[in-house]
Amino acid sequence: MRQQYLPLLLFAILAFFGAAGCSVLNPPPAPTAIPFALHTSQDVFDAFARAGLQMQNPVKEMNVGARGAPSEFSDRYLFEIPRIAPLGGQVIVFATAQQLQAWQDYIERLRNDSATRRDVVYVYIKDNVMVQLSASLTIAEANAYRDALMALT
Repeated sequence: MRQQYLPLLLFAILAFFGAAGCSVLNPPPAPTAIPFALHTSQDVFDAFARAGLQMQNPVKEMNVGARGAPSEFSDRYLFEIPRIAPLGGQVIVFATAQQLQAWQDYIERLRNDSATRRDVVYVYIKDNVMVQLSASLTIAEANAYRDALMALT
């Protein structure tokens, strides 16, 4: 009786190892890489507008100036928020994760310094974009800008 199952058992073993061998010889394709640079500054401004948030006088400013801020990014805009103008915020767009990390490290240094801590109260990151808002905003106002940024898809 056992002998009649022997061919079936051999077939199952060969099929198993054959399938395993095929996956080694023909591995599944690698997942498609998602590009780092997902959003533009215009995407952020559009998100603010959709959320009914005020912002005016956006100015492209590629020079960061003082305090040793990193100078590598793909785009940077300063803007005003009418209630606190000429204060407002900035939108910085990064082309690489390394550029973003350099800015995150810079923001952390500012937060650890009592003289500059207040300047970086409201800093939000979504994918390849950083938004920094003036500390003159209320928490509720800053949260509205944060929520609009986080809604980017």
